[in-house]
Amino acid sequence: MVRLTEDDARQLLLVRAIENEDRDERLLTREDRQQADAAGHVTGSAGSRPTDEEFLAGRARFAAGRLATRHPAVEQVVRHARWPAWIGWAAPLAAFVLGFATNEIGQSNRLNLVAFPLLGTLVWNLAVYLMIIAQLVMVRGDARDPGGLARLIGWLGAVSKRRIDQTNALSRALGQFTIQWARRSAPLTRARGTRTLHLAAALFALGLVGGIYLRALGVEYRAGWESTFLNAGSVRAILATVLGPASTVTGVPIPPVDQIAAMRWTGPTGGGVNAGPWIHLYTATAFGVVVIPRLILAGWSAIRARRLAGRFGVPGREDFYIRRLLRDAHGAAGSVRVTPYAYRPEATIRDRLAHILREAMGDATSVHFDQPVDYGAEEGWLSETVLRRDDDHHILLFSLSATPEMENHGALVAGLARRLADEKTGTLPGAIIDESAFREHFAGQAGLDKRIATRSEAWSKIVGGAGLVPLAIDLATGGSEQDVRRVEAALVSGATMDGSAA
Repeated sequence: MVRLTEDDARQLLLVRAIENEDRDERLLTREDRQQADAAGHVTGSAGSRPTDEEFLAGRARFAAGRLATRHPAVEQVVRHARWPAWIGWAAPLAAFVLGFATNEIGQSNRLNLVAFPLLGTLVWNLAVYLMIIAQLVMVRGDARDPGGLARLIGWLGAVSKRRIDQTNALSRALGQFTIQWARRSAPLTRARGTRTLHLAAALFALGLVGGIYLRALGVEYRAGWESTFLNAGSVRAILATVLGPASTVTGVPIPPVDQIAAMRWTGPTGGGVNAGPWIHLYTATAFGVVVIPRLILAGWSAIRARRLAGRFGVPGREDFYIRRLLRDAHGAAGSVRVTPYAYRPEATIRDRLAHILREAMGDATSVHFDQPVDYGAEEGWLSETVLRRDDDHHILLFSLSATPEMENHGALVAGLARRLADEKTGTLPGAIIDESAFREHFAGQAGLDKRIATRSEAWSKIVGGAGLVPLAIDLATGGSEQDVRRVEAALVSGATMDGSAA
């Protein structure tokens, strides 16, 4: 994983989505990409060679800028992907105003101690703290739980996919970017949202307290109580529990039961005492239970948000697109691993495939051939083989002459793809079907092309059912420019062998 600033990460993921969809190099031309590479190389400090992070960020800034000047939709999508900063101050300000306006204390000038507005605020905040603790426990108990926000984003992403114009490369790319950015920025969005909510809760309490004190300057409030079910002892117990800590800190005593009983309302105007001491107790309690804890939580969330925004995690070398950019940036050679299955290709076949791969990926590309895996030995090979982390592609080589079977050929394809994904090597799986032996066996017979089409369709069903679409080539006579272009389109473009984006 690579750590960038939030803005650089956003631009990198945007350019990644567009380059993976823009196979024809119409949105970003080959010249644009070369200029972006050059821009990435000059980002090092004091003329030094740029780090991987500096190269990726510099390249993405240039490419994103070029795209934004040509396609207004790009700038619009990026703008909507940013966190709206105004929420950070507007929501707390609105909460303060709401709290200030919500200061009607009981009826007329009567303050009912068991129906005081601050009492509900205290109870609500204590419930919130319990939920926070419960969430921490649940997350630790199940680290796989993505959280409600991530699940919501996943659902929205599935809905959005159905609305994307699949015939337009830019639309597909922007749709993919929007979904990927929402998922990857979920922790940062959660931290910012949590910071805003905690700050809003603290300011709501401050507004409530401020409104009460302001109105109390011109009105004498009388504190008392009334209840259908509670007696004086019960009321005293509730007040001692809620206001006891504040009483200890402020020195304002909580009256005994007989005085609490005397405070019971006896009519529209009878009963009660001056509410000043009780307002002080509730205010001190609000600061201890709401304002101070919420400000601490808001500060913690703000620190976390700042850290996440400054070190935003994006795919590193485990991602094929990033690996290819860094490999090209450092002038490193590509690497392809070929594993034949139930097929022992002759030296000429291996040499022809290696030639095609080098023509597609560069002359310095390293092509390594494994020992063939025997038919039925796929389970043992999958469990014992060591995956090489430096491989850009791991290609399974089959013969069209074989009859494809899901429990063997399909299991091998699916198993390799699963292991590569689980180990996060960044290697892309692929499948090539050699037509040469099949063509040689049926050479001169009528309907050869139809036979090949029928057998190829059977392979496509088996290998496709395991997650890939095979690329069929006659490796005895292949190697034409068309064959190289087909392989190049599948490999160099950063796609899997089925042509889908990496």
